Amino acid sequence: GPMVSAIGLGCLSFGGLFGPTTKAESLICLDAALDHGISFYDTANIYGAGVSESVLGEWLALRKPKITLATKAGIVPGSTRRIDNSASYLRAELEASLRRLGRDYVDLFYIHRHDQAIPIEDVADSLGRLIDQGLIGGYGLSEVSPGTLRRAHAVRPCRAVQNEYSLWTRQPELGLMQACAELGVA
Repeated sequence: GPMVSAIGLGCLSFGGLFGPTTKAESLICLDAALDHGISFYDTANIYGAGVSESVLGEWLALRKPKITLATKAGIVPGSTRRIDNSASYLRAELEASLRRLGRDYVDLFYIHRHDQAIPIEDVADSLGRLIDQGLIGGYGLSEVSPGTLRRAHAVRPCRAVQNEYSLWTRQPELGLMQACAELGVA
């Protein structure tokens, strides 16, 4: 996949999850990140119910930066949050994300979580079709195990994995980081 800056910008907070924010503050943040050499920007359809993607879309139209852009889908918000990795749901959510972002293509499209009712092999095949159709450059998996990564990658190469790796959890050290290195997955 594309080379990106070692530090990326996660755009969750533009949707107000961590407290009140404004579009103006978010645009200033995006400008500062770009000015400091950050070239990887990560968002999702559920960040502020599309607000994060809309702010990014406005900024992209104004600045026209050369960046690598990732977004995610798969979590269905509501009173009983659920996961949906069906081909029709992922495509519909991707199309809505592309409209908000003002793009016809996104570099990286993640499933936000794996829907255990749908085999990961079927999900990889669905995401592969989005690649073939020119809507995404590659796909990623979020919060998955090494086995899930290996099964998906066998169907269609996975470009990236996004799992929590922090002071709170070192779980990716139990095999996921090794699987990513072995498979050439970021």
